[in-house]
Amino acid sequence: MIDPKDLEIFQSFIGADRQEQGAEDTPGNIFLRAGRYFLGAPYEEKTRDPSGPEALVINLRTFDCFTLVENCCALAIMRYTGKDRFTDYAAILRSLRYRDGVVTGYPSRHHYFSDWLQSHEEAGLIRDMTQALGGRTLGKALNFMTTHREVYLPLQDPTAFRQMIAVERRLSETTRHLLPKAELNRREGGIEEGDILAITTDQEGLDVCHVGIAVRLLAGRLRLLHASQQAGRVVISPDTLKDYLQQSPHRTGIMVARLALPKINH
Repeated sequence: MIDPKDLEIFQSFIGADRQEQGAEDTPGNIFLRAGRYFLGAPYEEKTRDPSGPEALVINLRTFDCFTLVENCCALAIMRYTGKDRFTDYAAILRSLRYRDGVVTGYPSRHHYFSDWLQSHEEAGLIRDMTQALGGRTLGKALNFMTTHREVYLPLQDPTAFRQMIAVERRLSETTRHLLPKAELNRREGGIEEGDILAITTDQEGLDVCHVGIAVRLLAGRLRLLHASQQAGRVVISPDTLKDYLQQSPHRTGIMVARLALPKINH
């Protein structure tokens, strides 16, 4: 069931984006435009979770950090490939949110950023830029969800729990990279506006604690466009990315990803 408010927001975005599109648009440009379009939208947690059995949830009214990035990716891919129907957006969103685009229960959703990134890099939609920017290997087991099973109600089901263990085991055996925050000053020149920035964490069993979109403002310094729990809405961080990372000892660095669709001739 489509909420009329989501359809209205979608149509408004399409109209606004048509006014701004250019012949040299890149996926990253459109991605950033989508992020800017949603500035001021309210923050809300767990906006991917359905009220019943696992199903695609569409919500363009409120965002958490990941649903902002995911929805903006879906809108950017849709617009870059010359599409403008709500059904196109919904299909792309499903393909981004669920492994192979198929909803087969809670574990079929990409819960870890590393899982989301790996799947879509293999599909040719997104490129992990972290290693190329000088990132080092992130050798860390991912098991936060299954070691905190009580927080995730769908994991009370034994089958879903076993499937999630298998997902975590696969991810733990996959090589990942992070760019340490101490290296950001030397490396940030290689980060482009419209890149996806994922904040890595030292929390045991977890890869990423927050995500947003790279933007440059005064003096060209990187900032984060993100759905901020602290601000209660989608904002551009008042602090530079470097300062944002320094505000918590648990923020260890970043992963950087870039939409990497083939050039389309419109």
